[in-house]
Amino acid sequence: LSFFFLETRCEAPLEFLNGEAKVENTTAGPRVVYSCNRGYSLEGAPEAYCTELGAWSHPLPLCKPNPCPVPFVIPENALLSEKEFYVDQNVSIKCREGFLLQGQGIITCNPDETWTLTSAKCEKISCGPPTHVDNAIARGVHYQYGDMITYSCYSGYMLEGSLRSVCLEKGTWTSPPVCRAVCRFPCQNGGICQRPNACSCPDGWMGRLCEEPICILPCLNGGRCVAPYQCDCPPGWTGSRCHTAVCQSPCLNGGKCMRPNRCHCLSAWTGHDCSR
Repeated sequence: LSFFFLETRCEAPLEFLNGEAKVENTTAGPRVVYSCNRGYSLEGAPEAYCTELGAWSHPLPLCKPNPCPVPFVIPENALLSEKEFYVDQNVSIKCREGFLLQGQGIITCNPDETWTLTSAKCEKISCGPPTHVDNAIARGVHYQYGDMITYSCYSGYMLEGSLRSVCLEKGTWTSPPVCRAVCRFPCQNGGICQRPNACSCPDGWMGRLCEEPICILPCLNGGRCVAPYQCDCPPGWTGSRCHTAVCQSPCLNGGKCMRPNRCHCLSAWTGHDCSR
């Protein structure tokens, strides 16, 4: 803005937005003349004189922006943030539901009432191929916003979760389901139903339902494997494999318990406990 300050009884306007206030001396006294920048129109008196009371004869006018035509440069499937348009106004471009803005999303009306150019585009939101679900069939060939994929499990598997996955406005799919194997009889001892009617057993167990314990070294002397690497021994035997005989009366004089309640004695000794 440009101002000319003269010694007058009236104060020159300190600010005249979007225009110029020029103070002049005339034979009738100080006068202020208002003009607007390009693209703006004056609303109010274009000039005012300084009165004997030390005030201007007319109130400060306004420079209002000229109206602009509706923009025709917006991309397809776009919406504008405003409904009325004026010079120097910034207008935001937004895309319709299901579309994503690419590029500069603001246009401005120039002083000559034309619009700045924009390379913005509204592209259809795409989620890409859906998440793969093991042991399932996915039906659906379109992967854009609002499209759905329907899942169904193979025979012997049960669907958990939603049978549909939907493409969202953020370009992601809703969580797909899971197809879990079904075992007619429940797996035991921590086993997991991994395939239809087939259990995956933890270490130390075997069998169709993980009901059989595993003893890598077999139980001896009639012992029975009752838990992983654990034997249940008959009377007269002990040890991890039932390999140690038990003699209720300890063997004496260097004798060794070889069978239940039967000692193997050194020469010169005899008796069930090598005491004779």
